[in-house]
Amino acid sequence: MKDSISKNRIISSTLYLSFFLVLAFGWILISTYYDNDLIFPSFNQIFKAFINIFKDSESLKALGYTILRVIISVIICFLIAFMIIIIYIICPNSISFFKPLIQIMRSTPLAILSIFIFIIIGDKLGPYLITILMSLPVTFEGLFVAINEIDKDIIDEVSTLEGSKMMKISKIYIPIISPYIMMTLIQTLGMSFKVMIMGEYICQTKNSIGKILYSVKSLLEMDYLIAYGIIIIAIVSLIEFGLKKIKKRYQ
Repeated sequence: MKDSISKNRIISSTLYLSFFLVLAFGWILISTYYDNDLIFPSFNQIFKAFINIFKDSESLKALGYTILRVIISVIICFLIAFMIIIIYIICPNSISFFKPLIQIMRSTPLAILSIFIFIIIGDKLGPYLITILMSLPVTFEGLFVAINEIDKDIIDEVSTLEGSKMMKISKIYIPIISPYIMMTLIQTLGMSFKVMIMGEYICQTKNSIGKILYSVKSLLEMDYLIAYGIIIIAIVSLIEFGLKKIKKRYQ
């Protein structure tokens, strides 16, 4: 059994690494074929851009502020989603009020929402609200599914116990759905990073990755664009890896 598990892990790891090798090989072929360093920079150019980003204090400051904005937005997003779920647990019919709101948020194009919020609110608070509104459907649906996955017998048994509804939610419901909460957190973080950077890009927020990417686009610095993309993917991947480790530890 252990040998089979180890063999599967080796195969999975090999295939995982193979994807990046194929991606790198494909990029080399494309960059060689087109021979245009402005559009398809070499690995050497991307590596130099990567190093320059970490040498530049303004870039690191922008990266730090963007991460902070994402964290704040995710916290607010979860607080709102938890409030909706608590209302749903207390009064199940209330979901009929919230579902159209979530549907509108999920269906509204990001560009339209971003421009509208930027005009109304401005560049400082705009990215926060854009991220919260676009990520909230993911957070809400994750928690909503988790609550509905709880066995009906458990819900019936909880209803017979003494204590306030809030006590039952904090002591019984939340521990039961905690694995779903972690999974939802991982999904929300990934979504929030993408939306936040787009929001910063449209709002031209000071000290942000979005504003830097706007400058990169204007100057056609594709090596920096790709380098920033790699950094953002690495940050999200590390956060997700850490959350998955925490999830496994407490399961």
